[in-house]
Amino acid sequence: MRVFTQAELNRMSRAELMALQQKILQILPDMADGSAEFRTAYANLQATRKAIEIRFTLEFH
Repeated sequence: MRVFTQAELNRMSRAELMALQQKILQILPDMADGSAEFRTAYANLQATRKAIEIRFTLEFH
């Protein structure tokens, strides 16, 4: 998995962000803890969750 930039995530729709989050959550358990692939996926998960939170805040305020 490649690293998604914050700019890329900001351009995604809420539905795209939710789908990406689901994809990451599905593949994460199959990765070796501490591996580069795991760290990348986990960083993407955190960034995706942050983007979802920002999107949610903007939509409802």
